[in-house]
This record gives sequence, structure tokens and C-alpha cells, in this order.
Amino acid sequence: MITNLSDQVSRADLPRNVDDVSPALAWLTGITGIIFGLIFLAVIVLVIAAVISALIDGDTSGGGKLLWVIFILWAPLFGAVAWFVVGKKGHFNRLLGIDKGRARHTVPTSVGQHSNVASDQTGLGHA
Repeated sequence: MITNLSDQVSRADLPRNVDDVSPALAWLTGITGIIFGLIFLAVIVLVIAAVISALIDGDTSGGGKLLWVIFILWAPLFGAVAWFVVGKKGHFNRLLGIDKGRARHTVPTSVGQHSNVASDQTGLGHA
């Protein structure tokens, strides 16, 4: 504890000031800060886009959406990339059983001799 003003450390005993830093080093640290700031901003935008995309996905169940959002927020960069690469396509969701059971692409029903669908007997059929 300082009891007397004469016990304080003089300015000469302090380490180098910010004023003593070379201009090149100051410029470099400024540019590095801007680059890291832009990378951080890009990751934040990617995570927000992944969460919104996971929440509005119609093929994933409510519990599946919750699991994806938790995973995206728990491991932001990896989770967001995983959602866009694997989760959005639905294959992994079907494997985990968290999709709504709808196929991405439906196959048209077969009409003909060996199908359960009655054929249209009114002439040209589909024309």
C-alpha cells in the first residue's frame, strides 16, 4: 500500500509506453485486429444463418430441430458447417430418425397392368 506520494513508481521505471511502439508494428496490429474482427463477424453470420435454416427446415422434426440448434450453438463453426453439408440434405436426419418421414423426391405413382392404381380409361390418359 502506498502511504506516501514519494513511494510511487516514477514514469521512467514503467515499461515502454504505447507511444514508443514503432508505426509499422502499430499498423500491423491494427490490420490484424480488423482481419480477426471480420473472421469473427463471418462466423457469427454463418451460425445465425445455420440456426435460422435449421429452424425453418420442413423435413426435420421439432426434436431434430432442437438437436441441430443445440449442436450449432455448442460447436459454432463445426456445427454450422455440418448443418449445411449434412443436415440440410436430410440423409443424416433420416439415419438418426429425426426427419418427418417425407422423402426429398417423390416417385410418381405407376399406372398400368401391375400397379394398384386404376388406369384412366377415358381415352388418352394424361394428355
